Amino acid sequence: MAASTGALAAAVSAVLAVTVLLASPVAAEEGCTRRPVVFAFGDSNTDTGGTAAALGSYLPLPEGRTHFRRSTGRLCDGRLVIDYLCESLNMSYLSPYMEALGSDFSNGANFAIAGSGTLPRDRPFALHVQVQQFVHFKQRSLQLISQGSSVFSSTTQKGCVSDRSNASWSAGEKAPVDAEGFRNALYLIDIGQNDLSAAFSSGLTYDHVVHHRIPDMLSEIQDAIVTLFYDGAKNFWVHGTGPLGCLPQKLAEAMNYDDGDLDDSGCLRTLNNASHEFNDQLCSVCHKLTSQLKGATIVYTDILSIKYDFVANHSGYGFEEPLMACCGYGGPPYNYNVNVSCLDPGYRVCEDGGKFVSWDGVHYTDAANAVVAAKILSAEFSTPNVPFGYFCKT
Repeated sequence: MAASTGALAAAVSAVLAVTVLLASPVAAEEGCTRRPVVFAFGDSNTDTGGTAAALGSYLPLPEGRTHFRRSTGRLCDGRLVIDYLCESLNMSYLSPYMEALGSDFSNGANFAIAGSGTLPRDRPFALHVQVQQFVHFKQRSLQLISQGSSVFSSTTQKGCVSDRSNASWSAGEKAPVDAEGFRNALYLIDIGQNDLSAAFSSGLTYDHVVHHRIPDMLSEIQDAIVTLFYDGAKNFWVHGTGPLGCLPQKLAEAMNYDDGDLDDSGCLRTLNNASHEFNDQLCSVCHKLTSQLKGATIVYTDILSIKYDFVANHSGYGFEEPLMACCGYGGPPYNYNVNVSCLDPGYRVCEDGGKFVSWDGVHYTDAANAVVAAKILSAEFSTPNVPFGYFCKT
């Protein structure tokens, strides 16, 4: 489905306007009857600093230059889609679960880690591992509530405390999310791009990817939803993957040997067909689980159609370069070199990322993410067609 350019432009303007209204962690969008709580799982498309915290890595400017004007651990010049979605609810940005200092979990937590996929399931930080981290987070939160506080008081015990899990807790501050918060929260899953990318990079055939690898990936996503459901979750928001064949990274890799695979928009047909196949099967999984998990609302969002539309019709959204990375090396047509990526010695960065869809050949710019978020918020690309903030209004 494709909305008119005028309507989408208005939606984008609405999303951009709401960015100035970022409020306190307990604030909710107009119409919410309770504080919005969101738990996110996924890869670098959703990672708000988890990898930087987990590995102690530092992503200097120009990462984060557009909005934050500092390093935030995001692989973007500014905000991710999840940031814009949080802004639409007038809530704080999600803190990474792995960040030890300065985190605020009163509106949820972000378990997404750059480079993550669904397989192998026990490798850090695969989706299964992220879900297990959430289970630990929830158990620990509820344990602290049962003990009366989330803040350890060193004045309540004398001498050494060998096991703080059995220590006394002060009664002043409550845990950031209580049982009702977990029960009514939204659980957002956006993963699969890395799995598909790795499968084709490893030389697997299209048929093998579609008939073997994708079902294995979907089995992990289904397991994650079922695990969260039986742990008390009931509201799920699941993103399909984007058009893999439109990424400058993939186009640069194929430039010397696969020109015949390009479609009218300049994207690789084979990779985009695989992305479509993954999304079609993922949508079916969500539909099946909706009928099986009584009381659950599982919303599937067609991210591929959203992203492909503004690549194919980029000028209508104000973009000049739909297939060339803003930050990279090599110049036109893709400005991507596997040996000199963004932040590597010798890289070059564009002056105005707002004219580019791709930030670094793999991830989208702040401007492109604003368009994606606006389309998500329209509910036009979601099945069922419910607004993103439904979970805090019922």
